[in-house]
This record gives sequence, structure tokens and C-alpha cells, in this order.
Amino acid sequence: MADINILAEEILKQGKKAVCRELPPFIRAINALEFKASDNNCTYTNGNTFYYSPEYICRQYKTNKSHTTRLLLHSLLHCALLHVYNTDFKNQKLWDLACDICVEKIINDAKTSCSETDKSATQNNIIKKLSEKTKNFTAENIYYYLQTEKEISDDFNTYKALFSIDSHSIWYKNTLFSTDDDEETIEVEARSIYKREDDRDGPSQNGGKTLTEFSNANAEKPEEAWREITKQIIRDLEIFPSQRGSNVGENLQILESVTRDEYDYSELLKRFIETDESLEINDDEFDYIYYTYGLKLYENIPLIEPLEYAENGKINKLVIAIDTSGSVKGDIVEGFIRKTYSILNSTDFFKKSSEIHILQCDADIQNIAVIKSSQELEEYMKNLVLHGFGGTNFTPVFQYVDKLYESSSKKEINGLIYFTDGDGIYPEKTPPYKSIFIIHDNGFDKSRLPIWATPLYIDKNKLVTL
Repeated sequence: MADINILAEEILKQGKKAVCRELPPFIRAINALEFKASDNNCTYTNGNTFYYSPEYICRQYKTNKSHTTRLLLHSLLHCALLHVYNTDFKNQKLWDLACDICVEKIINDAKTSCSETDKSATQNNIIKKLSEKTKNFTAENIYYYLQTEKEISDDFNTYKALFSIDSHSIWYKNTLFSTDDDEETIEVEARSIYKREDDRDGPSQNGGKTLTEFSNANAEKPEEAWREITKQIIRDLEIFPSQRGSNVGENLQILESVTRDEYDYSELLKRFIETDESLEINDDEFDYIYYTYGLKLYENIPLIEPLEYAENGKINKLVIAIDTSGSVKGDIVEGFIRKTYSILNSTDFFKKSSEIHILQCDADIQNIAVIKSSQELEEYMKNLVLHGFGGTNFTPVFQYVDKLYESSSKKEINGLIYFTDGDGIYPEKTPPYKSIFIIHDNGFDKSRLPIWATPLYIDKNKLVTL
């Protein structure tokens, strides 16, 4: 047994050297992982440690000397793309598959001799087919396509055999059981992993804790640390063209998708609906006698300050444009509207003279709803019908807001919030009012945005449960 352990360590050592030699941008990533032998007949990582079975490593190396290097790259990319931490998806089996397809594509595109596999040609055929349906090839977008494509169930086992080479059970530390799993359930696998960890470290290691408590106590590489490592990988790939592989732009977009800061839509919307009250004297409530008496008696010290805030009769207007083009799925749009409804109900926006213009638009404005009360918004929600599903042109919406801006007092327009996947025709001119693009496509190429456009990214998984 000692000999096979030493041999496995040497194989992994050579695999690490191969990664560093052929893909220098991954040097920091490979050194971020600890390596630890496991009794499980597979490999897996929790973002901090790469667990491996010596027997499995030796057996796979005997079959294909490139297999170990590919395993390492596969796990590194799961960590760099934060797949290890992003486990809030309802269908865990499809999320696992989507992650594996995503990382295998990047490895294939790198075209390194140290990670060659006889499966690449078949994998690429499937990837090409999926790419035609999935605009940006992030794991999240692959997942959403697989989830909505019902016939994928017929191909699931074929896809899993082609793309899955490691176990993801350890990722699901808080959700260890899925009713959709087969006999090799996540709970069974995870219990096996943690039990063996416990056995090796001594019988008192668990200390009587539940499996979930024990797994939560395991040390993990912080998500932010991997985000920084990913940023470094991106910088190095941009500096060293020879290390980029094919499909450079697409793969950089996939990596960049995890380095973008997601924005709290609740905070954004509340910021937009906060309006500056008019700094005018309210003549109905102001008493000039006390005011002037104080100035006379105390030499320029009034007894009462003038009331600064007064109703000015202005109507505050917020425009929310919703991209309902063919590339945006209806359940995501509905999730966004529901979230907007919930946020507005928690504020006093409608207690003032306010209105919201909700525009549904693709290449043109397809529907306009002007809402002046929480009751009207609730009614809009109950009778929601989506319109559009064509191409995408942002210009008509900006023309609509331009007219509102020109016909109203400047202070009446709170601004424009545009919910979209980001892919469309943008106006060339910078608008004179606040405008924000809420991008729900985490693989969107920000270089396509005009210089004036402000993009903020939102996790569409938080808008809709799939």
C-alpha cells in the first residue's frame, strides 16, 4: 500500500508540473490546493483540498497518462469558476453536468498535449450543438438550457459519461439529499466521504455533530480568494497569447463572469426611488412673527427655523424597461417583476405622488403600463401577460424616456432601469438622466456596451427557482 501511495504522489507531482509547464496562468491556482489521499474511488475537491484515491490515480494513469493532468485542470476550473460554492440550484444532477460540460470545453479549447483525451471529438460535437442554443457558455446558462430542454433526459447518461470525471458530492454541504438522484445519491456519497475523513482522523473528530454541522466545520478556501485567483488567470491569459488556446474571447468571458460583483437589486431600486424633497418654504406652516421676533431680540438668531420641506405638486416617475426579446426566458422576466413588486411594497414610494412606467420591449416597445399605486401594481402582477419575443433594440425605450424627460421637470424623472441580457442595439447618445442596465446574463461581454452605459449584474437564480 505504501508503494502505491508513493507512486500516486509521483503521478500527481508530474501532473502538476505538466500544468505549470503548458499553462503557466494556472500556477497560482495549482498551488492553492492541498492534496490528500482518500479511500473513495474517485477524485473531488471542496475548494481547499484535492482528494484522490491512490488506486484510482494509478489505474487511470495506466490507461491514459494524460488523465491525471486533465483531472487536475478539471478540478482547478471548478474552483476558479466558483462552481464549488454555487450550489443553490434545484436540480443538482443537471447543475453538476452543466459545470462539467463548461470546464471540459475550456480544457479542450486549450489544446494542451498534457490533457489530451479520446473523448474530445465527441465532446466538441455536443458542445457545438449546445452552443447553438446557449449564447454564452457559462455553467449557469448551460444549466438553464438543460433544465428547460425536456428531451435532455434521454441524453443525460450519455452526457454524464462523456463529461463527468470527478465527484461533486462534497460541494453540497447543506443540501446532501436530492429526491431526483439514483441509488448513488448525494447523501450516500457525502456520508461516505465525511465518514472516511472522520475514521482517518480518529473516532472523536466528529464529536457527535450531525453530518451537516461536521461538513460546515470543514475548512474551505474562501470564495473571494478563488475570485482573486481567477482575476490573475485572466490577466495572464491576456498577457500570454500562446497560452490562450482557441475560442479565446468566449473562454475569457466565461472566466470573467465570476469576477463581476453582483449587485443587490433591492438596494439599487430603493436608491432610484429616493427623491430629493423640494427645499422650499412651506408658507402654510411657517410663522413669520416668531421668526422676525427672534431676529430682533437675539440679533440674527430666529426662534424658529423655516420648514424646508413642502409638497411641490410634482410627480416622481421611474421607468422600468423589461427586455422581452426571444433570447430572454419568460420565467426570468416574471421573477424580476415579482421581485420589483415585493421591493416597492416594502417602501413608501406610492405614498407620495409617484408613478412607475413598466415597458415591455424587444426591437420596439410592445406594452406600456403606467402604475400609480400599490393596488394597480398588484393588479398588473395578477394579469401579467408578456409581449414581444423578437429581436432587441434599446433605442425606442430611451426615446420614450427622453420625451418624458423633456415634457417634465428634470427632478421628476428618477431614471431608467433596463432589465436585459445585454445583447441588443444601444443608443449612441448619453442620456441626461440616470440609467442602469441590470444584466442577468453572467456571460455577457461587457465590451459590447457603449462607454456611457452602466452595467450591474444580478444572479438570475435568485429571480427564479429552477
